[in-house]
Amino acid sequence: ADVVVDLGGGTGFLLSQLAWHGAAAGLTMVNVDCSSAQLAAAGGVSSVCASVGEFQRCDIADADRRVLYLMRSVLHYAGQDGLSSLLCHLRDQTLDGEYFVHQTASFGREEDAACLNALYDHMRTGKWYPTASELKNRLAESGWRTLAVTAAPALLLTSDDLARRYGLAEEEIRYIRDETAAEFGQTDNIFRLTPSGFRAWLPYRIYTCVAARQ
Repeated sequence: ADVVVDLGGGTGFLLSQLAWHGAAAGLTMVNVDCSSAQLAAAGGVSSVCASVGEFQRCDIADADRRVLYLMRSVLHYAGQDGLSSLLCHLRDQTLDGEYFVHQTASFGREEDAACLNALYDHMRTGKWYPTASELKNRLAESGWRTLAVTAAPALLLTSDDLARRYGLAEEEIRYIRDETAAEFGQTDNIFRLTPSGFRAWLPYRIYTCVAARQ
């Protein structure tokens, strides 16, 4: 690749790590995010203020340049209904044979995905998490061929952290705790009760994808 693009890159952490490890020599690095405040905190890279679902290739690279797309923990913002259209938009901004490497929360079992999606529904976030098999199907339908799927560390979510992030009151946390437990029970490394709340985990995987020839 000539250009490395971090989609939804926030403050440019992934690109800064590439530079720190000496892996960015000769590359143009571009950070795409819809938050101008976060882009302002990213130093040493080019910035494009746009959403992942709306950016255009011409904003990030000349026509004769090869692009590598990176993404970390972004796809769930599209929701169940918006995921495929986002993946198709990304494919439309990609040339045949270019790569898309993303770290995305996805589940091995449908019941575990249903549990965490119900939890996030209760918190009114609009986020949605697929199983790994469904995500691979959505990628394929959108013109992406998945070359490898690698396990990444799971993200621990505590009810205290979630309450602060989403502005939830104690009674809301108790309701979410009781409703989720009644419907799904407890599963190690997915959802467990604590005396005053709960713990949940998002299992992450790294997907290495290539734009299939059309």
